[in-house]
Amino acid sequence: MVYSEQELLAANVNPVTGLATDYLNLFNEAIMLFEMGLDMPDMAEELADWKPRDYVEHFDKSGFEMRDVVISAYHHAPADTRCAFDETCERALSAFDSSINILLSSNLEDPEALADLRGRLEEMKTLVIEMDSHIHGRIESNDLQDQVDALF
Repeated sequence: MVYSEQELLAANVNPVTGLATDYLNLFNEAIMLFEMGLDMPDMAEELADWKPRDYVEHFDKSGFEMRDVVISAYHHAPADTRCAFDETCERALSAFDSSINILLSSNLEDPEALADLRGRLEEMKTLVIEMDSHIHGRIESNDLQDQVDALF
């Protein structure tokens, strides 16, 4: 089913790209817990429950009231936009999953391990910015680096 622009906007879907920002919540929560886990190792244990989910699975399993609109919009999104977004999401899911597993098994007293984890955290943030750029239709290779640099 194709939805109106108003229905898409009500579901936080960009009508041009067909993608919703709510997917980023999966990653932003992990970043917050990751950051806390670096300073308070007990908080890192909260990340043990984090599971990588692709876009459709995330919304399908969510309690989001308008998930049918979001999923339909994704399936009707321009193919090049969706493919580029999916590729970034796959990289993010892999990076987040491996970084979380490394955090959970690291000795945070080790300065080298801590430095590696902080680098991984920056990579995770960069991937979220890249996904956000796809969602908002702002992805251009030279523009992306400027956006990342502006945040740090």
